[in-house]
Amino acid sequence: MRVSTIGFGLVLALLPGGRAATAQENQPPYKFAKGETAKYEAAGDLQISLRGSHPDFIKEGNETPLKMAYRALFENVVLETEASDGTAQLERRVRTLAATGELNNTPFKVEWDRDKDGAKPISADARPGGMVDFFRGWHSRAWKFSIGPEGKFSSPETDCDRLVMKAGMMYWPAKSGEASWVSEEKIAVPVLHDKIIVEFKNTLVKTVTAGGRNLLVIKAKPSLKATEKADPAIPGALPGHFDVTVEGEGAIEMDATNRRLHSMKLRLTIRISGKSPVAAGGEGDVRAEVAYVEQQVYKD
Repeated sequence: MRVSTIGFGLVLALLPGGRAATAQENQPPYKFAKGETAKYEAAGDLQISLRGSHPDFIKEGNETPLKMAYRALFENVVLETEASDGTAQLERRVRTLAATGELNNTPFKVEWDRDKDGAKPISADARPGGMVDFFRGWHSRAWKFSIGPEGKFSSPETDCDRLVMKAGMMYWPAKSGEASWVSEEKIAVPVLHDKIIVEFKNTLVKTVTAGGRNLLVIKAKPSLKATEKADPAIPGALPGHFDVTVEGEGAIEMDATNRRLHSMKLRLTIRISGKSPVAAGGEGDVRAEVAYVEQQVYKD
């Protein structure tokens, strides 16, 4: 393994023999071809704690209403590419899926393998809206999305700004020829249903040559940029003013040889504090901590 500090644009311009090809220096980080399939394994966990909140906000005294872990192998199939800029239209298809956890004191477990189970569906929850139903939505149909040449994500699917929903579709925004850049992600905050805009300061820290690939190692530092109050008509949306903090880190590897995401690991901790009306009158404390980790790795 060789490590260097070559800049992003230059790495994209290097040929296997080490000769610089100036015509390629401004190539976008991502390149897609119609019909190709990229396999990504996604694994993560999510836990929500309400410790310190007023009892009205803690169902059945359970201070940890949700904890779960999941692992899935996705196939992202390129349906079309736009001639103007190379933006790709893709479908995310599930090949294997496993998840375990507990929602409001109710354990759940999901296992599905396309090769073993074929068209057999994951059984539905006895209680609609449970976590089994949530994961059924991953495998029951292909999810459509698009990725631009610099990693910009868009999708007609609903709720893609919720944590976990973009598993397997976490293509990281990157800039060709720049050592640092800023990207943003809009996230729907659990508990509140408010949305936050998280700003990531991305820094190219080094390049690594491994397995015949030039990998660009990027660190991303998140911070809160803005908040958007939830529509009061949304079920479960809490009225009141809340302070939100965000911390964590992202570690990304871009494959400059094949112009695709090689790996991504994101850790976020979102903390919420404020007050909201309670049944007895007045206001009660709302305290929440959302701990989220997701990793996505390209599989040959």
